Amino acid sequence: MLDYANRLKNARIRMAESNIGLIFLTVGANLSFLTGFRRSEPHSTDVNTYGDWAVGGFLGVEGGIVLTAPRMDSKSYIARAQDKPWFDSARVIVESEDPLDVMRQILARFDLRGKKIALDDHAWAATVLAFRRLLPETEFVLASDILAPLRMIKGEAELSLMRRAGAITDAVFQKALARLKPGVTELDIKTEIDYQFRRMGAEYNSFVTGISFAKPGDDLGGSPKKLAPGCSITFDLGCVVEGYCSDFGRSAFMGEPPAEYVKIHELVLRAQREAMQAMKAGQGTGEQANAIARSIIEAEGYGPYFTHRLGHGIGVTVHESPYLDQGQRTVLRVGMTFTVEPSIYIPNGFGNRVEDVVVVTEHGAESLYTTDHRLYMIE
Repeated sequence: MLDYANRLKNARIRMAESNIGLIFLTVGANLSFLTGFRRSEPHSTDVNTYGDWAVGGFLGVEGGIVLTAPRMDSKSYIARAQDKPWFDSARVIVESEDPLDVMRQILARFDLRGKKIALDDHAWAATVLAFRRLLPETEFVLASDILAPLRMIKGEAELSLMRRAGAITDAVFQKALARLKPGVTELDIKTEIDYQFRRMGAEYNSFVTGISFAKPGDDLGGSPKKLAPGCSITFDLGCVVEGYCSDFGRSAFMGEPPAEYVKIHELVLRAQREAMQAMKAGQGTGEQANAIARSIIEAEGYGPYFTHRLGHGIGVTVHESPYLDQGQRTVLRVGMTFTVEPSIYIPNGFGNRVEDVVVVTEHGAESLYTTDHRLYMIE
């Protein structure tokens, strides 16, 4: 079971040490991590409700959290908070009042004299301007200064949820493989994956599913792309289970792959394997892991085709700090979780990638997935 009471205690200790009197969190990853208040599925278009820029959690150094909610979805907000004793109250913002006045009333409950306020990194511009209008003499800082260090290290309860998300992802991948045959489109496979995630118990996708069919010349029958013999197939998929994310990648080939593609696949696997072996707690950094994988691919002349970082932190968001990239000098610690995802994508040619979510240990990084890394051959 996730220990929200201890998370709140640790956050408040850090707040006191930094002279922060209040943290304001939007209904997103940080509020979910700290309190268990579950997010809803992201909208693909803007959805505006009255006073939404004033909606979120107001957390002081002492006492309960005050939650503000839009009237249109207030029952859902209240239901999500009612079994969590660390919420003091839920204040519904109705259309007959000014949301700024609601914020003024809530802020009056906290002793903020001479204190800083930490705002969620994803707070709206309207939210920031409202705080500045109400408290013009106050210094504002980022909530991530307090919460990011707490989110970096995963306990066993968190790892258990991430393994569950990984197990669902493993199973969904097998369903997607079974759908691969000549003539199917990238959209067909994406739709199957998204359906299977819901069917197998995921809350929703952790990002937009990525499926790519490619071969030299990229003559795949127009748009949407259709699978044909000689195509490489790359997968990028993930889901959310009880607030925690998966992120997964593998590669397949329709027909007999050319020798160069087999070489590329083995090279990508070697880059991932050696980077993971080097990710020992207390002995390496994200920058070093990235350099190891990149040097292996560069040594074989494919460096220009590995165009992104080796990986990223993952937990209650699919991308979070720290990262496996240049300039990332945070020393790796037991319990940190990352994606490790080297790839080679040749323009107008083949693509190949592999991706696992891993946890750092004293002996290197260990994958949370069970799917093997072979090149999947599709007849």
